[in-house]
Amino acid sequence: MQIFENKFFQFLSIVLMIVVIAFVAVLINEKTGANENLISVSGLGEVYVTPDVGFVTISVKTENKNVSVASEENHNKMNDVIEYIKGEGVESKDIKTTGYNINPRYEWNNDTGKRILAGYEVSQSVNVKIRDLSKVGTIISNATSKGANDVSSLSFIVDNDEEAKAEAKELAISDAKAKAKKLENLLGVKMVRIVSFSESGYVPLRVAYDEVVKLEKQLSSSIAAPTIETGENKITSTVTITYSIK
Repeated sequence: MQIFENKFFQFLSIVLMIVVIAFVAVLINEKTGANENLISVSGLGEVYVTPDVGFVTISVKTENKNVSVASEENHNKMNDVIEYIKGEGVESKDIKTTGYNINPRYEWNNDTGKRILAGYEVSQSVNVKIRDLSKVGTIISNATSKGANDVSSLSFIVDNDEEAKAEAKELAISDAKAKAKKLENLLGVKMVRIVSFSESGYVPLRVAYDEVVKLEKQLSSSIAAPTIETGENKITSTVTITYSIK
């Protein structure tokens, strides 16, 4: 019986030793992997596309000593502006109210040394998405004759840019791989495997005018339709690929 117990404990000792050795081997392997030689390369892809949608912010600002009068006047003018824009073929889904504010306006009285209420300013803004780019200049011009006195932030985008983004990404990856191949030859190393990959992209809004026209409320005549040049948008993709080397 004693002999059996001794052999059993010897067997357990051997098994335990094997487990410990295997565990240490795993740790050594992980440490070796963590300390493996790495190299990172970046690639850039650029694609130029012609915009097909215009965005513009159109605002109506109204002042009056009576807040109710200012509000009603602003409401009527904005309705005229929106009605005109729809008449140019812009759908309701492409017109979005982005701001409505009522603010008191004060003036300084030198005689009393105090601020006095001079009136109220009511402002309302809508973002308009114009799909027919040939009408952008006309809409900007005629909206002012309907009561708009602040037209700004005109920009152009590509409505569906997924294909262009994918092309830019493909170009960026090809650029990174070409750089990696060149480094192999220059450094005399071998790219073994890809350890990590990251990507960032940039799709800018090309601004034609930061502020197309800003008119004082007393200027009621319409302005000449501005010439609008949409140009091209540059869609970029930047990728970083990290390789293990030997």
